[in-house]
Amino acid sequence: MASAPSDPGKAGQRPARPVLFHGHGIGGYDFSALTPTQLAPVNAEAARRGIDLVPTIFLRRDWMPDLLALLTAFAEAPEAYPHILGFSIEGPLLGPEGGTPRDASWTPTAAEWLRLATLGDVGLRYLVLAPDAVELEDGVGDGMRFADLVEALYAHDVKVALGHFRHDQPQRSAARAERLIDYVHALAGTAQSNVLTDHLFNDMPRAFRHAWRGEPTTRRDAEVARFLAAPWEPDGLAELLGPVPAALLDAARRGRLLPCLNFDGAHVDLDICRRTVAYVGAEGIIAITDHVEGAQMAGETLHRMADSSLWLREDDVVAAGSCELAAQIENMRTIGMDEDEIHRVTCENPRRALAAQRR
Repeated sequence: MASAPSDPGKAGQRPARPVLFHGHGIGGYDFSALTPTQLAPVNAEAARRGIDLVPTIFLRRDWMPDLLALLTAFAEAPEAYPHILGFSIEGPLLGPEGGTPRDASWTPTAAEWLRLATLGDVGLRYLVLAPDAVELEDGVGDGMRFADLVEALYAHDVKVALGHFRHDQPQRSAARAERLIDYVHALAGTAQSNVLTDHLFNDMPRAFRHAWRGEPTTRRDAEVARFLAAPWEPDGLAELLGPVPAALLDAARRGRLLPCLNFDGAHVDLDICRRTVAYVGAEGIIAITDHVEGAQMAGETLHRMADSSLWLREDDVVAAGSCELAAQIENMRTIGMDEDEIHRVTCENPRRALAAQRR
């Protein structure tokens, strides 16, 4: 069984290495096609960069045996890979709108869901799923309720990350997300880190524009200034941002949810990142990269968006970023985050998310 992630700092000292959290590949390695023999070179690449990482896998159904082999190899000798803190899976229960690899969104059987849950015993730390796909009492396969799936995940210390929402009924989506948070807290305890999100603001219904990709700077500057002129207040946030992002930010502010935010400037505009950090507080946010450094991800070939760091699918839908952690940390400095805040979002909070549940 894989051990819980350890703090690389000495007793009483804060961890020194930032965590590449929710990344899909580094150094030409696609985490969604990673093999046991590639664990060592991936660990070495992380060591060279002075980081730890949590590889995030887009899971294809036919890749499940390979995934088991990968995590089993990791769990047999986790000390050999000190820069790999565990793994995460994005999907396969995802909303229909986002630019995920097509083969990574599918409907498991109850037996397959249970098999995925038991991967918590060999290093799976969290699983991204659409919290609004069904109600808690609805089925997700062969007589298994969504609530049963959540219970099975937490029984094996696999946390849920909310992401890839539907876009057609925002009020319902927000309500389902809130009920799922309530259910997890009743089941596993009320620690903020017991429920995560995927990429905040991306692939969810919004009432505002969150990114300006390829737009003229003057247009972007004017639109951002108009949007941020309105203060973010709890009572008016649902109207300003939309029910889903408002519900997630409210839960984060109340210590019920630990959301993830991309600071590459392309997934979310950096001025909106600045406002989000100010509203939630750096103690309540995890910085993620959601990036891959090669043109392959989960069996699909990607291409770069002109004048952007984003990777696109063949249909020009955004699939991932290409901005690594070091560059995103520089972005944090440019928006005025101090070193303590950067340390919280890149070092402390990711490790809180990976720790075992506190009931």
